[in-house]
Amino acid sequence: MPIQDAFGAAVDAMPLALPGMIAEGQQVKDVVSKRVTTAPVAFGLAVGRDGVIDGAVKLDGTGFEGIAIIDKTRVGDEYIVGEMAGILRKGTVWVTASTAVDPGDAVTFNAATGVIGDGLATTIAGAKFETSGEIGDLVRVYLP
Repeated sequence: MPIQDAFGAAVDAMPLALPGMIAEGQQVKDVVSKRVTTAPVAFGLAVGRDGVIDGAVKLDGTGFEGIAIIDKTRVGDEYIVGEMAGILRKGTVWVTASTAVDPGDAVTFNAATGVIGDGLATTIAGAKFETSGEIGDLVRVYLP
């Protein structure tokens, strides 16, 4: 009697990861909840401090606060203004590369848009890419 494998086809269609998905189950990570101000923040984008409202983050904020992690209870794959966002400050996360990257490259981001790549305006201290990819590929970022 043959074994029916309807699940195998579904596995082939499943993505390896999604932007903002925590990449490993390691216990050493730092995730905080921060209120989003000024504009929606998509999963996997870098955010900075609001600078006016304590405990808040935004695109085009001050410095680097972290990377927005995925929350599948949200509609539209983003946090809207006023919502509490999960922000990863330490650990490994999947992001969409805005430039070509290689393992070991420094992680940089564009503060105005939150996109992450190599050679952009703001460097994330000590962060590195763990996988290679071209523009639009999902890649792993390690935040120390």
